[in-house]
Amino acid sequence: MLEQALEVGGGFQQPLNDVLWLRDWAAKSGNEVVVYSPYPKTREILKEFGIEARLLKFGVLDQAFLFLKYCKPFDLLQIGLELKSPFERALVRDGIDIVHFTSTSKRHLLLYQLPFIITIFDGCHRDAPEFPEVRAFGEFERREILFGLGSTKAVLVLVNAPELVEDLSRRYAVERSRMVPIPFSPSVYVTSSGDGADDGDDAVLEKYGLERGYLFYPAQFWPHKNHFTLLAALAKLREQGRTERLVLCGSNRSGRQKIDAAIAAYALAGQVSILGFVESSELAALYRGAAALVMPSYFGPTNLPPLEAWAVGTPVIYPEAFKAQAGDAAILFDYDDPESLAGAITSLRTDGTAQRLREAGKRRLQQLAGETELGRQDFARQMDRLKHRLALMPR
Repeated sequence: MLEQALEVGGGFQQPLNDVLWLRDWAAKSGNEVVVYSPYPKTREILKEFGIEARLLKFGVLDQAFLFLKYCKPFDLLQIGLELKSPFERALVRDGIDIVHFTSTSKRHLLLYQLPFIITIFDGCHRDAPEFPEVRAFGEFERREILFGLGSTKAVLVLVNAPELVEDLSRRYAVERSRMVPIPFSPSVYVTSSGDGADDGDDAVLEKYGLERGYLFYPAQFWPHKNHFTLLAALAKLREQGRTERLVLCGSNRSGRQKIDAAIAAYALAGQVSILGFVESSELAALYRGAAALVMPSYFGPTNLPPLEAWAVGTPVIYPEAFKAQAGDAAILFDYDDPESLAGAITSLRTDGTAQRLREAGKRRLQQLAGETELGRQDFARQMDRLKHRLALMPR
């Protein structure tokens, strides 16, 4: 199931990477992977990669099942009557043996018969519950149900960092043997973009009216993305006589109005360009045109943009809280302290720093690629065992 929309950004790009790898794994191992998505646009994107996905929307009855699933007594009714959702009946008709959710999907609550694999990117509703996007209007409680039941019921839990193995084991008593850490990989759109030497990069920068050397932050406009600390750091640098240009891109997730107000309050309108949501094919050019990726997000422990920056040789400025992902391949700062971030940006401009970070980023990316390969090998071994066990069960 690839059910994240393209506009989600990294939440779409990483599942896309997983689907492409699963296709190759299936071809080598003699298995069959059927890809579903509720979005026609996703089907079009997958077709570009030679994958014919099936459209599987979620109807009113599926939504009713989801609503009732949050009510514990419904479990007893479902067991007694052996009720299956339309979503699950469609998968059973297609001969599916196991469902692989490439994100932390609520659709696992619709499964009564079929086993499933779930992917958990983070546990940030527990790490930083002060942010409304993971707390308000029942969102925290909803996530607790999804994470708790999903991680304990899933036959396999895929995570992107060893820290999440520790967190899930501690918080939800998930057996470690059923968790497989596989680090993020850069977006295929970035890794397949070449080096921009064919003037493709210039065309993208010209489209947006940009000159090389800006600071770049691709992120949806959620409060936890922490744009405000970055804007405050730019204001401090200007007080010191340093003017830095900033380029932001991403979908608006309720935070854009306050960011616009902060830009006006700091009088940064002439230094900040907001591009909105950009096409995946343009990301590599925007990374390469930047002096550095600056990512002050509060959510981790891993994120996709640093890997994409490293992949094209762009230096990274990143929170010290996520040093486990960055290693020595980033300038680290305190994401609660604009002065700390201003100092990190200043140090970027010192002689030799950018080149050192480029070389360190290349090494770090190679290390993570090795860890990804080991994780995928573990996943393949686990799938062989599951395949044997599922063959013993009646259909």
